[in-house]
Amino acid sequence: MRWHMNWRVWLPSPQQISNAAQLRRAAYLQSTMQQAIGMIVLLALVAGLLPFILNWFLAAQTGTVLPIAQAVQASAEAQDVTGRLGFNTPWFFNSAALHDLYQTIAGMGQPLPDWLAGGLSALGEWINWPLQWLSLWIVYGAVVMVANKGLGGNVTMQRFYAATSYAAAPLLLTGLSPIPCLGTLAGLVGVGWSLVVYIRANAEVTGLPLPRAAAAALLPLPIIGLAILLAGGLLVALSGLIIAL
Repeated sequence: MRWHMNWRVWLPSPQQISNAAQLRRAAYLQSTMQQAIGMIVLLALVAGLLPFILNWFLAAQTGTVLPIAQAVQASAEAQDVTGRLGFNTPWFFNSAALHDLYQTIAGMGQPLPDWLAGGLSALGEWINWPLQWLSLWIVYGAVVMVANKGLGGNVTMQRFYAATSYAAAPLLLTGLSPIPCLGTLAGLVGVGWSLVVYIRANAEVTGLPLPRAAAAALLPLPIIGLAILLAGGLLVALSGLIIAL
């Protein structure tokens, strides 16, 4: 009985999560910040389980830690794509040279067995899933709250974050991302479904009409896109400058 009470403090009931995913109004008004945090952590760990297993296998097979194994795989895929399409890569980005470099680094000796080094690095990546989801939930929500204020919405921070946390439930589908074709489709469905849940939750707790709630909830997307483009452009420019020097 005591365990059951503690569980309810940290997590909403499965029925509440299901109701929120089905856009039922009452679900968004029945949770707390503590339950929201616990739910996001649990869902992120569940979603990251399959990628964790596959990442461990990839790193152990390559004989190195996960970041190097992923770099080897990504550079090999980039080399294959550019070769098939006949593209001439920029002078500061040579996929073949990068692949050889990563292969050389992967072949260097390490004190731990391959399976253990790969497992520990994959475990670190898995633990990072909840941290990424929590960070996105907090930062994205902060921008949406500012937009809500500008559009006339009125809600406390605790109530807003508790309600919008249910948008994490559909993101379970992103855990299927390693599966070819199906993973991409599942990820797109999960993200789209998550946005729909987020908009509905935002409308319920702020009292805004649905179009305004949707506008506020979607506002961070172009901001994030612009930031990614600027960061990517800056990275490419810095890479070229460093190689030129």
